[in-house]
Amino acid sequence: MNNKIKTISYNQRVYLFWGLVTISIFSLFVYIYGINTTIRNVATRQELEKQVANISVNFNSLEFTYIELRNKITMELAYQYGFREIESPLYISRAHSPSLSFNIIKR
Repeated sequence: MNNKIKTISYNQRVYLFWGLVTISIFSLFVYIYGINTTIRNVATRQELEKQVANISVNFNSLEFTYIELRNKITMELAYQYGFREIESPLYISRAHSPSLSFNIIKR
């Protein structure tokens, strides 16, 4: 058998030590940056959740106001604002037409 033992010289050990120290310090900075970014993101998310809750409450009150106002609309109110009933309403046909035309109806 051919057993060869390879030894690491003093200079190689010094370079290896400082390389490991550099990698360790770099890893520590990356870890601190990651923790800092995570904390900032959590704080931002909490603030956004508060804003969403406030907007949701405001939206719900606006929705109830809309329903209340919609229920107050009557034909008399529509007549007061100038709306009128049409005797012969115009409808758009849903049948497929081979062409497109622009018609102006004059009364």
